[in-house]
Parts: sequence; structure tokens; C-alpha cells
Amino acid sequence: MTNKNIIILTLLTSILIMCVGYATLATDLKINGITSIDGDWKIKITDIEATNICTNCDAGTPTHDDTTANFNAELKKPGDSITYKITIKNTGTIDAKLNDVNLNIEENDNDVIIYSTTDPDEYLKAGDSTTYNVTTTYDPNATEIPTTKTKNFTSTILYSQE
Repeated sequence: MTNKNIIILTLLTSILIMCVGYATLATDLKINGITSIDGDWKIKITDIEATNICTNCDAGTPTHDDTTANFNAELKKPGDSITYKITIKNTGTIDAKLNDVNLNIEENDNDVIIYSTTDPDEYLKAGDSTTYNVTTTYDPNATEIPTTKTKNFTSTILYSQE
């Protein structure tokens, strides 16, 4: 074998190696994917019941839907009170965190009706429930009956995704 043949064979081998290397480095890669969201966000009120009802008081018939609970309490004398236990449930699949509880108590000349609340759980995992208590009390230190005999109360509970 002559030098010329060795050089040609070496060049051909080099070209073959470069072709294989180029083919390896120039291969197209395809990546396909589909993503779907299967989460469900649903925090709702599932129950409201009157508890700790004072003697001769009328708790009315509390009602609720998924996002609102209503009650109409009738207190008779100083010291009377009724507590409403509101059940909140995470029926979705996404955990929730309590962001805020806003209270809005009507301003009027009736300062003998007192509202108090307890905070619901800070974290509400999917499937879990918590309670939120609202107590309305006729001030036990009241000595006069106000001219306005009612006082409205609104509370908003704000949950966000955990």
C-alpha cells in the first residue's frame, strides 16, 4: 500500500467520523406534552345553627347558602345572648389559607347590642371544615333601652389558595 492510498484511506475515515459526529450533534429532538388542571376551588358555608340560646330569647331560623349565612336574633333583657355556629368547608381540592376576617357593625344609637366573633382556622385543607362563631349579646350593664332596637352585622371571611 502506497503513501497515497494511506492518505486517501485516512481522509475517508476522517470524513466518515465527522459525518457520524455531525449526525449525532444535528439530531432533532421533539418533546411533546399536555398539561391540564384538575384543581377545584370551593370554600363554602355548609351549616349555621344557633347555640347557647338564652331563656326566652328567639334565635329565629338561621339560613345559609354557599357564600352567605343569615340570622335574626331577638334578645329580651340585659345579659341575654345567642351564639351562631357557622360551619365553613373546603369542598374543593386546593388547600386554603385565611387571609382576613372583616367585621362591619352598623353605626347607630344602639350601643347595647354587642357582637363578637371567633376566628376560623387559619389553614383549611381540602376536605376539612372549620367553624366561625358569631355571638350577639344584650349588654349586661345596660340601664336604658335605646330608641333604635336593632343593629346590623356583616362579616366577610377571605380565603386564598395555599
